[in-house]
Amino acid sequence: MEQIVLVGPASQTLGLKVARELGVPAINTEFKEFPDGENYLRWAIDDESVVQDKEVIIIQTLGAGPGPGKSQNARMLELFMMIDSSKRMGAQNVKVVVPYLAYSRQDKVFRPGECVFAEMVLKLLQAAGADEFFTIDVHADQIFKAVTMPCHSLDPMKALAEYLKGLNLQDPVVVSPDKGSRERAEVFAQYLGDVPVIEFDKKRDVVTGEVKMVGDAAVEGKEVIIADDIIATGGTMSLAIKLAKENGAIRVLAVATHPLLIGNGQYNIINAGADIIGTDCIDSIFSQVTMAGVIAEAVRQ
Repeated sequence: MEQIVLVGPASQTLGLKVARELGVPAINTEFKEFPDGENYLRWAIDDESVVQDKEVIIIQTLGAGPGPGKSQNARMLELFMMIDSSKRMGAQNVKVVVPYLAYSRQDKVFRPGECVFAEMVLKLLQAAGADEFFTIDVHADQIFKAVTMPCHSLDPMKALAEYLKGLNLQDPVVVSPDKGSRERAEVFAQYLGDVPVIEFDKKRDVVTGEVKMVGDAAVEGKEVIIADDIIATGGTMSLAIKLAKENGAIRVLAVATHPLLIGNGQYNIINAGADIIGTDCIDSIFSQVTMAGVIAEAVRQ
């Protein structure tokens, strides 16, 4: 079956890279927002027959992308439009690649009356016509059980580790900022070549709410890597960076699949003393590591 990559507004660079990895045509979109706030999107084509009987691979992250006011909600509506128009024009199969899945942290009921919206997003994508779904480093893969279409969470850590190996780090160590990150830290350390893992302990004062980071910070003279799936405001990451620097780390790398860096997140991380390394799941100045090869390999299968 012939393939086409449809490049979403929020993943223009990554979409083109995936198309080149696959050796298939890439088609762009035209998109805008009407004065009343409604979104508009169309394939940048003159003849709809180019879609007939093809397999369409849509690349559209749900993080913020180019253009003012483009929230994850707007990006989601654009994605629905891309899926629906693909089906209407006769696509035989639609594979949806969402490098960063917004709302993925709303994966369970924390308080009475809440919506498990991570599952709802997948249900909406399936209802729109998605035949198969791919994302990268999903926060909690149990949400895939909410739908019948095949769903895949792709592993970015090998590609991130290969990038770090190219930096010729001196005596590297991977730091887990809390117990919940230990498993990720150990897997990442294996990809790097069985480097040591140190676990810090995050403690919250139940009265004041103040968070402190403590632990065995045996990092003097070492280059420290702190890896996470998402960096939002950078609060926990900043505490771990400061502790590592205070204990003699010569360099700290804050590594994230999805460097959202909301609000003062970028400032917090850099001010704490770290360099930021991210993937192009989020299109930003920190998109040093491309996921194009990871995505292309997955959709080929």
